[in-house]
Amino acid sequence: MPKLYVVATPIGNLSDLTPRMREALEAADLIAAEDTRVTMKLLNHFDLHRPMVSCHRHNEDAKAPQIVQRMLSEDLTVALTCDAGTPGISDPGHLLVRACWEAGIPVTPVCGPSAAVTCLSASGFDAREFAFYGFLPREKKALGDKLDAIRRAGVPVFVLYESPHRIVDLVDRIAEKWPECLLCVCSDLTKRYERIYRGPAPEVLVQLRDNPGVEKGEYCLAADISMLPPPEAPAARPDAAAFMLSLMLDDMDLPDAAEVALEQGYARNDVYRARLRIREMFE
Repeated sequence: MPKLYVVATPIGNLSDLTPRMREALEAADLIAAEDTRVTMKLLNHFDLHRPMVSCHRHNEDAKAPQIVQRMLSEDLTVALTCDAGTPGISDPGHLLVRACWEAGIPVTPVCGPSAAVTCLSASGFDAREFAFYGFLPREKKALGDKLDAIRRAGVPVFVLYESPHRIVDLVDRIAEKWPECLLCVCSDLTKRYERIYRGPAPEVLVQLRDNPGVEKGEYCLAADISMLPPPEAPAARPDAAAFMLSLMLDDMDLPDAAEVALEQGYARNDVYRARLRIREMFE
C-alpha cells in the first residue's frame, strides 16, 4: 500500500538527524524534495541512495497530483523533505500532503527540527500561547499594517522568519513601533556560526548593526509583546443611515449623501436600505 512520510530534516547540524528520520528515508522508494541538490548532500552524508523528484513552491501545484498518481499506480512509499526543518511549515509540502489524504494514502509525520520552535526554546519567553507568521510583507505600508494586525490579535508572543538582507530593517521597524518589546533574533541555528541576540528591541538593533556579517545566514525572530498596553479599540462608526443623515444636516441632498457613503466604504446594500429608510422618514 502506498504511504507518505513527512520527514523533518536538520536545520543546520546534521547530527540532529534522528534514527527514525533515517529509517523513513531508507524505507522510501522515492523522495519528494524541495531542492534535490540539498537533499542529495544529506543522503550522501549518510551513504543513502534514493531516486528523487523536485517538489517546490513553484511546481508543487502540478507535481503533487503526478506524485500521487505514481504512488497509487506503482505502490510507492514516498518521503517528503524540505531543505531544512519541517515540510509545510513556511516551506512547500502541504499540497502533496493534502493530495495524499484526498487520495486515501496514509500520511506519517516524522517529527524533527523546526527553526521557529528552536528559537522559542532559546528565548526565555512564555510561549504557552504564541503565533507563527512565516515571512512578513516586504513593502513598508503592508509591513506596518501586518504588525498592527499582530498586536490587535492579542497573542503575547509571535515568531517569524526573515532574510538576512531585510533583518535589520525589520528589527528597526519593530524597535520604532514597540521599543519596550523583547526580541530573540537567531541566526544560523545549530550551525557553526550560530548567533543569538536577545534583549529589548532597540538593543538588539544595535547588536545587529554592529555585526559586519549581518547579511549572512538565515534568521528566525521571536518577539514578546506581552508588556505592551492593549491597543485602543477603533471607534465604532455610525450605520449608513446615520452617516447619510449627518451629511444631509449639512445641506447635502440624499443622492449625494449616498455617493459619499459608498466612497467611505459602506456596503452598497446598506446604502440602498438607508436611502429607503430616510425617504420613509420624510414622507
